[in-house]
Amino acid sequence: MPRSKIELRHVRYIIAAAESGSFRRAAQDLGVEQSAISRRIRDVEDEIGAQLFRRHPAGVDLTDIGKQFLNQAAPGARQIGSALDGARTVANIGRHLRIGVFGPLTMGFLSELFGAFRGDRPGVKLRFSEGSCPELIAAVRRGQLDVGVVAEASPGKGFDVTHLWAEPVYAALPDGDPLADQKALRWDDLRDRHFVVTDLPTGDFAKGYLMRNLQTSPGDLQIEQLSVTRESLMQIVAHGDGVTIAGSAHVRHGLPGIAFRLIEDAVLRYGAVHPRGALHRNLERLLALAKSFSERDDAWFARQRLMRPEHRRVPHVDCHRGARGRTPDRLQ
Repeated sequence: MPRSKIELRHVRYIIAAAESGSFRRAAQDLGVEQSAISRRIRDVEDEIGAQLFRRHPAGVDLTDIGKQFLNQAAPGARQIGSALDGARTVANIGRHLRIGVFGPLTMGFLSELFGAFRGDRPGVKLRFSEGSCPELIAAVRRGQLDVGVVAEASPGKGFDVTHLWAEPVYAALPDGDPLADQKALRWDDLRDRHFVVTDLPTGDFAKGYLMRNLQTSPGDLQIEQLSVTRESLMQIVAHGDGVTIAGSAHVRHGLPGIAFRLIEDAVLRYGAVHPRGALHRNLERLLALAKSFSERDDAWFARQRLMRPEHRRVPHVDCHRGARGRTPDRLQ
């Protein structure tokens, strides 16, 4: 018998959708993208071979099969959730910081920041998790994370953002693509391209970012969301099966077969979301270090291919052969 791919989060999404009567409201309650709710519920329906919900203009209702599934699955899911909450409470007594990050930990700012914190507080463990920006903000608000590093997001009432850095956005193209001969690109240059993104949180963000900046209707936008890692996605681009967007972490190290080209006036701003008011000393120290890093001189940020957070425009970047994966020494 094949192993089921259904996870606890699938059941959580079904419960939330059933209670709210809407995928959109369920996504808001859980702090995730609506596409994630729809996709995971569809996964369960595909495995069962029947619909759990009836879709209609006002929202969704459970089918008879959906009611049966939920009656059997919900008690177990709630029991596991309660056990996890209890375990987190016990774990939080120890000396550690729970940090949520949107994107790779290899980003130059974060790798240096966390290295400095470990040197300053060697007895404090850092526990990391990745997620979408809405998921991380929701986890901070629920007290499940101490801080969340997010892009282009506002945490809402009662929480603050410590601005960390900004970075340019690049188009990742296969070597030999006609656009690779240009030093920089405009969004209009990319409007008719076939984009590939992952089905990870960074892929959901990239899809929304592309839709906003290309300013085209969803039906005209060519975006394929693939069940692959970020590293595999870049291999797909290198083989000529699409283009994507990338941040400084990929560009700084370079990748064989890929040309990274700056997109004019495309900037992502990153910040640390945390509770407002008095903070425990370890979080306070981490944020103090982060603030000191964000105030470093422009030369340090340029070496990281980043910008200080108060900058608003992307500076000129030398995008000759060094920006292709074959000569990463030009990117250091």
